[in-house]
Amino acid sequence: MTNLTVQEFYERMKDRLKLTLLNPSVPLTRRIRSSEIHRPGLAFSGFYEYFAYDCVQVLGKTEIKFLQKLKGAKRRRNLLRFFSYRIPCIVIAKNQRPPDDFIKMATEVQVPIFRAIYRTSVCGSQITLFVDHATAPETSIHGTMLDVYGIGMLLIGESGIGKSECALELVERGHRLVADDVVKIRREGDVLIGSSNEIVQHHMEIRGLGIIDVQSTFGVGAVRDRKRIVLIVTLESWKSKREYDRLGLETQTKEILGIPLPNFVIPVRPGRNIPILVEAAALTQRAKFMGHHSARDFNDALIDRMQREAGRKF
Repeated sequence: MTNLTVQEFYERMKDRLKLTLLNPSVPLTRRIRSSEIHRPGLAFSGFYEYFAYDCVQVLGKTEIKFLQKLKGAKRRRNLLRFFSYRIPCIVIAKNQRPPDDFIKMATEVQVPIFRAIYRTSVCGSQITLFVDHATAPETSIHGTMLDVYGIGMLLIGESGIGKSECALELVERGHRLVADDVVKIRREGDVLIGSSNEIVQHHMEIRGLGIIDVQSTFGVGAVRDRKRIVLIVTLESWKSKREYDRLGLETQTKEILGIPLPNFVIPVRPGRNIPILVEAAALTQRAKFMGHHSARDFNDALIDRMQREAGRKF
């Protein structure tokens, strides 16, 4: 997980949540190490057994009212313990103002306090979505990514095997390019999202032609910015000694960022129509999502036929 600084959090969320920094003298250098949020009502009452201190602390009307009801030495004791943890920052919802001693203690230990105009549920959901996205594991893979019949497909293989040329043919057939050459992959929960580097977005490099602007050449319908990856197609040079899958009963997988994805290995040699094979792979995977496994259905029908014919002989 990539750590997120409070400064980055503030810059990205200040307009979305209308954030105001209540103690501007505090540096925004602390790091948010968890994508969750925490409402510290139990902590204010003295229960710290499961205190998630390393994430954004969100205070709603309930927490503020509870703090206001705590008086004297008890409030000071509870707040001292609360601020003894290395809390990245605090967000107070619904434009409320905490007690002055709360702000004073936070400033002394350099914990930033932000005030948002929206209600607690909105703040919590927006913060969770943003932090989860900003801290998601990510990697880059050499390959090409396309949206083929609604299937997010990662096309990989050795350099010069023809990935970009195959992708160009697929775009010409009406499918959409997501990324070429370098695919940025981010894990969001149990989902992998592929996108392109901003500098080369919607461009392809074709040997002999150079750089092609796909959006300008084929139109805005030929590209998209991001897409969930559900399928990998590996192109490799035909190896005469290798046994390639001819039935499709067993699904090969390849793991990216800890998530296994189905992987079709397509051997390449002169005369093979690779784009149509890639389209067939996408349609096959789509059929599987709909509950139709053609190879298994064929195998089951064949076994049933053999059993019935064997039964007639006896």
